[in-house]
Amino acid sequence: MEPFEPEAIKKRRNTFLLILCILVFVDAGSSFLEMLLMPIYSNKETAEMALNIYKNMGDEVTKQMEQIFTAAQALPGWYFVISSLPFLLAIVGGVFVLRRKPLGFHLYVISQLLAFCCQNLLLKEPFQMSWISIICSVCIALCFYFQLKDNNKSPDANNEEVDN
Repeated sequence: MEPFEPEAIKKRRNTFLLILCILVFVDAGSSFLEMLLMPIYSNKETAEMALNIYKNMGDEVTKQMEQIFTAAQALPGWYFVISSLPFLLAIVGGVFVLRRKPLGFHLYVISQLLAFCCQNLLLKEPFQMSWISIICSVCIALCFYFQLKDNNKSPDANNEEVDN
């Protein structure tokens, strides 16, 4: 009979945790790119060219984008660069959560607090976080917490193996 080796048992990744991480990657990645590209619209000619594209999408979208471009022209470009950093931190937190490291949960929560502060205190209207974004961030953070808590107790045998 062979001796028991703990390394022989590989921990398995929870599918729900994987889906949560993918959602975080998509949301934080798109927000990161949006904030990095927003200083481009501080140029009036560029903003007008972009508005011509949005005119085909209807009056409501055109009004919203015109409001965003006008606000972007009033703010310095470095505001948007600073406001993109919390989303980068959320991506890093998602990677750590995917590897089931508790540091990922902490990084994600800190990134969401920083994003809230940047968007609501630094950028203000129309870049403020909506209530639905705040609620989704809290829900994802709670799901991360409970998934990490459960994953550290016992791995799920029905899911794919973790590759470290």
